[in-house]
Amino acid sequence: MNWTELLYYVSWLVFIPGLTVALWRIVKGPTTLDRMLGIDLLTITTVALMIVYSIHERTGDFIELILIVTALGFFTTVAFFYYLSHLPATEGELQDREEND
Repeated sequence: MNWTELLYYVSWLVFIPGLTVALWRIVKGPTTLDRMLGIDLLTITTVALMIVYSIHERTGDFIELILIVTALGFFTTVAFFYYLSHLPATEGELQDREEND
């Protein structure tokens, strides 16, 4: 076993707990923002594992997939926070918006 193989297995041992924490945060997150952070962590860790696997296999076949997953993660986060920022915080704000419309 050479250093490349050893680093490959060590990186998997480092990233698997990150996936576990991300899934736990998505399932148990008390707020919507905690769940969104879990989804971001899951996306980042998945991309990191794809990069490590691509380097280990010495192939560039995953570059498009890595870019697509990264872009989807980013745009999903931006769209979700945009949606949350336009929701009324309380019932009073909802009634005010309905009266103004």
